Parts: sequence; structure tokens; C-alpha cells
Amino acid sequence: MGSKRNERLKELFLQEVNAALRNVNGINANGILTLTGSELTKDSKVLYVYYSVLGTDAERQRKAFLLKANARDIRTQLYKRLCLKNIPELVFKFDETPEKAAHIEGIFKQIRAEGGAKRDDPATNDKPDENPGPRD
Repeated sequence: MGSKRNERLKELFLQEVNAALRNVNGINANGILTLTGSELTKDSKVLYVYYSVLGTDAERQRKAFLLKANARDIRTQLYKRLCLKNIPELVFKFDETPEKAAHIEGIFKQIRAEGGAKRDDPATNDKPDENPGPRD
């Protein structure tokens, strides 16, 4: 039963953190911040909030600074908004998954482009003969 409660709390906290971030001045000024998920420890004392940033490394570092600087204020907002005795400590962690996915997609595009060039090249065309003849 405890894990179902943990899952519900995790989703609630993620929604509330997302809403609270809208009030953080300059959070989406340069680069786009997206919350990608959360993880609540079993004792519900720490909530890891995963995020990604669409933008440059400098923008990503700026977002990391803003998140860390505002974590306590966001936690205070959660305490005021939610009728819960304990609000977990917020720890923001950068999620590299979207970047890795974009990198892999780029590799696939490159492979498809190279594969298309090889198919059009008559020297590498390994098309079987139209009439191979009788087999023994």
C-alpha cells in the first residue's frame, strides 16, 4: 500500500513543482526547461526532480543555478499549498535522456543518408540478376 501512496505523492509533487516554477523569474528566458520526471525516496524525505534544457550549455548551467537557488522557496510553496505534514527536500538533477535521444536520432539520420547514397551508386549495387538461370 505504501508504494501506491508514494507514486501518488510523487506525481502530485511533480505537478506542484511545475506550477511553482512558473513563478520563478527568468526560468524560461533563454532555453526551455522541461521537467522530465521525479523520484521520491521510500521514506518520502527527498524528491529528485529530473529536468532537461533545450538550449546551450551556458543556458543549462543558468537553469541549474536557478533551480538550486529556488529549491527552498519552491518547497515552502508546496508546504503552504498542500495539506501534508512533511514536504520532501527538493533535489534537481539534469536528465540527459533527451540529449542522448537527439544524438542517437542524428546518427540514424546520418546512417539513412549514407545508406540512400549507396543504394543509388551503381558500383555498390548488389541487385541480383533478373534471370539467374537453373540451379543445380
